[in-house]
Parts: sequence; structure tokens; C-alpha cells
Amino acid sequence: MEENQQHILVDQPTLRQLPDDPLRNIFHRLPSNPSALAFVSVAFKAWRSVVLDEDNFLRPFREAHSNAPPLLGLFSDALYDELQFTPTVTSGGVNLPAPPPLFQSYGCTHGRLLLHNIHGGLLVVWDPLTGDKHTIPSPPPGFHHGLSCGAALVCDADHVNYGDCHSSPFRVVFAYSKYVPPGGWHAPMAPVHTFACVYNSETRSWGDHPAATISTGSYFHWKPSAVASNGAAVYWMTEVGEDSYVLELHLGTQRFLLRNLPEEIQDTDDFVLAPTMDGRLGLAGVMDVLVVLFSLENDAWVHRTLVWLDELLDEHEAGGDGYPDDGYELGNPMRPRAVGFSEESNSIFLKAEPGVYIINLESGQYNRVLQTDQHLSCVYPYYSFYTAAGKAVLNDVQVDQETNTIQSGGEISVLEVKSSDGGAE
Repeated sequence: MEENQQHILVDQPTLRQLPDDPLRNIFHRLPSNPSALAFVSVAFKAWRSVVLDEDNFLRPFREAHSNAPPLLGLFSDALYDELQFTPTVTSGGVNLPAPPPLFQSYGCTHGRLLLHNIHGGLLVVWDPLTGDKHTIPSPPPGFHHGLSCGAALVCDADHVNYGDCHSSPFRVVFAYSKYVPPGGWHAPMAPVHTFACVYNSETRSWGDHPAATISTGSYFHWKPSAVASNGAAVYWMTEVGEDSYVLELHLGTQRFLLRNLPEEIQDTDDFVLAPTMDGRLGLAGVMDVLVVLFSLENDAWVHRTLVWLDELLDEHEAGGDGYPDDGYELGNPMRPRAVGFSEESNSIFLKAEPGVYIINLESGQYNRVLQTDQHLSCVYPYYSFYTAAGKAVLNDVQVDQETNTIQSGGEISVLEVKSSDGGAE
């Protein structure tokens, strides 16, 4: 009897020796935190081959997590002409590489940033997790450096079937305002038009002609653009004369629309573009002591309260004395303000002492994701699954023995994985 039991124990396969199907079933139950798949990818060569399989593992893994990637960190507005990345408190030790120097961001979409050089206007689509850079070789037709402009990145992944955004094709929508002198000469009062051009990553070229034109000149705001309904529409904050507007481009009809802002927020820049889940235009930000969401319904603006600032900035968060009485006043550079939006989580990001908060636009639930006293005018939230496992390494992986969860005191670096005895290569 004892010999049989011993024989059974000896013949049982180790976890390392399990076939691919049981391994996939186990790995599909891992959390979406990037340190989990990173641990698996560097443990054994056989495990790594399982988690690198796009059709049999990565796509079902994204589906198992409802295609809702985790927040890895925030890229913030230029500091001394350079972007910076700050990991969030929930990112599991992720530290992405430094952005290219002398580049600023137009926005971040599905794990890739659209960057432009501050001196020459060169456009680059950059994937921080894989290190891939797609340089757009020339400016759009008719554009030259110095014109007021805005741009947006549209991901063309197969989102319905949980396609990988990192390797998918994309489009860059670029809009700019320019004088159009009649008869080829520059009249003093030449009319100003706004044009939109579309770059396709598959053809690596701009369209032959502007995709859309509107006979109004727009000064494009420095705030990030927004993309709604998986690329059906693109929005920019603009100014025409002394008034603020939202410039809206429908890519299907190739038609511009100019939308008035709600009267209540015409005189504030504390709002960001925040399209709703059903594709309607939205604006979210701070109004008096409230965080509110305006949405366009039947061509009329309606708004609802997401959260009271006093509730969000309670005494504990504010350092024990509550938020100062004059902290909400217009003109106070430290007053709470909306600084970013995420399509992936349908949330806005609010900068308020002493950190950055994420607020869901559906539920109004909020959480502080970053503690910092740094002044931020814009943040670009970076969300991604760890599906670029072939090009990343996680160092210093540990297992919490009490909770049996994977922890990391290390970081993800964009490096090729070197082979080792019994490990991944």
C-alpha cells in the first residue's frame, strides 16, 4: 500500500511539466496586474510560450478581464520640455522607459502615445511597453510649423473580438487652421479655414486631400483631444474669437461640427473632454464645490453631479485641517481641476492637493491614484495589459506567503529576455 502511494506521488507531474491546456486554464485566472503575467513569462520557457500565444491565450485573457486593462501610471505634461512617467499606486512595480526627449503628447490611446517634437512638429506614435516607435515621415498636406493645430490617435484594433491594440493598425487625425487667400495671394483679411487630414499606418501615408474642411478658424487648446466610440468621432477644445467651443469631427461622414460650451463653464478651463460610453459628447470638471459631468442630449447640455469636493477631499486627505476656504476660488493655481480623461476606464483625473484622483463617470466612485504636490496641467493615463511579454522583463518578483498573491518590488524594463537554465529565453 505504501509502495503504491509512493509510486503515485513520484509519477505526478510538477506544475512545470503540465500540458499547455491546464496551464492556460490556470493563467487565465491571474489578475490583470502586469506583474502576474510578467512572473509567468520569465519563470519557465514552456510557460512563456503559453502566455505569448495571441490566439490561444492573450486574446482570451483580455476577454476574461472584459478588455479592461489596468492603469500602469500617468504621463504628465512637459517638465523642462520633456514628458515624465509616474507609476500609480496600483501598477505593481511598473516603471516604463523615459519618453523621447523634446517631445510633448497629443494624447494616449490604448497603450500608445501620439507625440510631437516641440521644435519641428515631427509626429511619432510610441508604444512605451514594447518600445516600438512609428515615425510619421512628413506633415499633413498644406500644414507648416507654427499653425494652430491638434491631433488624435485612433486605434483600429478588433475590439469586438478582444484584439491586441499594441500590434494593431491605427490612424492619426490631424486638424489645423490656415488662411486661404483667394486667387493665390495673401489678402489682409483672408478667410481662415480649418482642415482635417488622416494618416493611415497600413499605407504609411496621408490621404490625398483633406478629410474635412470648415470655414472657421480655430485656435486649438493645449488640453488633450478625445476619441469616442472606437474612432467614430474626434473632439478638440478650441477657441474662436473670445469664445470657447468643442470642435467635433465625424470620421464616417467626414464632417466638422462646432459646439458651444455650456454657459456655466465658458469662463473656466477646469474641464476636460469626456465622451460618454454611448458616444455622446461630454465635458467633466470642477464647478464651484462640485465635480460635474455635462453631456449632450438632443442638442442640449444637461449635467449631473459626480461628487462633492468636500467628500473627496476629506480631513484625512487634506492633512487634518480640511481644504482651505479659498481653495476652490477661480484664479487659485492650487484649486482642484480636471487634468485628464480615460476612455478605457470611462473616468476623469482630478488634480487636487495632495495628489491625483480618478473619478468614474458612471458611478461617481473615486480613488487617489497618485500622491504628489507637483503642479500638473495635463495627465495622460496609461492603461495596458501585459501582452507584450516577449519584450519585457520583471525583476525582483516575490510571492506574498500570507495572501498567496504575486508581488513585485522591481520594475518592467523594455529589454529582450535572455535565456537561463530552466528559465525563459
